[in-house]
Parts: sequence; C-alpha cells; structure tokens
Amino acid sequence: MNIVFKLFCVIFLLLNINNCAVIGIATTATTGAMIADERSVGNIIDDKVIATKIRHQYVKNNEDNSLRGISLEVYEGRVLLVGYTTDIEYKEEAEKLAWMVRGVKEVINDVVISKENEASLPKDMWISTKLRTKFLVNKEIHSVNYKMMVYDKVIYLLGVAETQKELETALAIAGEIKGVVKVKNYILVKSDIRRVNQ
Repeated sequence: MNIVFKLFCVIFLLLNINNCAVIGIATTATTGAMIADERSVGNIIDDKVIATKIRHQYVKNNEDNSLRGISLEVYEGRVLLVGYTTDIEYKEEAEKLAWMVRGVKEVINDVVISKENEASLPKDMWISTKLRTKFLVNKEIHSVNYKMMVYDKVIYLLGVAETQKELETALAIAGEIKGVVKVKNYILVKSDIRRVNQ
C-alpha cells in the first residue's frame, strides 16, 4: 500500500473527529508513537489492518465458538496467536485463517489445547499490568517496540529490541515478575536479517 495513501487515511480519520482538541491530542500522541516506534508509519498501519482482518476471519468462521479463546498481536507482519481452544483442528484452523490475510509474513501459533479455559484471568491481568509498567519506566527499554501478552501466567513477547542487551534486559524484567511461570521470547534484534530491508 502506498505510504502517501496511508498517511492520507490517518489524516482523514483524524480530521473527521469533530472536537478540535481531540484532533490535537490524537495527532500529537500518534506522531509521538510513530517517531519512537521502530516500525515505519506504513508498517504500523499495515499491522493494524492485518490484525483487524484476522479478527474478522475469526468472527466469520466462529459459529461453534471454537476460536473465542484466541487472542493475537501483530508486529511487522509477524502474527502471534495466544490462548486456548478445545481441539488441535481448531488451533490449525486459527493459523490457516491468519495466513489467508495479505501481508502476513509469519504466524507464531502458541495456542494451547484445553477442554476449558483454565487460565487465571485476574492473575494474568495483574502480571500484564506489572509488566507494562516495568517496561515503561525502564530507560533501557523502548517499550513502544514491544507487544506483550499473558496467558495462564506465561508471558509472550513480540517486537524489536534495539540491541541484544536490550532484549536480555526485557527478558530478565519479565522473568522476575512474581507469579510468572515462563517467558516466551519472539523478539527480534533490530539488525536481525529477518527484518532487514522491510
């Protein structure tokens, strides 16, 4: 998708908000995030579009509620699927539907098979809040470059670290949070060949 067209779409959406103050705040927040984010403006928009389209596929193909326990994040076209479903067939279907969306470069399928949702939601929410806070206040970590998910006390990290040291710091912080049983790392270092020339 042409970058000029994408920028036009963002500006058009912002200008269609009636409250001028809201436009100013939204523009400032969006610009700040885009400057700090390792992704280009085009990649940020692409990721949002990809995530929306995959979720739409899940809703459209979820008549028996088999995909209701699956959550996802997207970073630079890399899709991370987390959560649960009741059968391996549904897990494979979730991955297949994700691959059908244009722009997907990788699908990381970490969905677990469970007859019921055994995750401790309050604990997961607490871990997620603690993790986001620690990333935000740590000056060695560019938190805007990470997607974080927590399911059944397991932390899943997706995104890009500026350096190997930053990646190791991020993993150490996540692993030190009380109650976390495992940290699954899908972070790439900025210079990783899998993202060069994107």
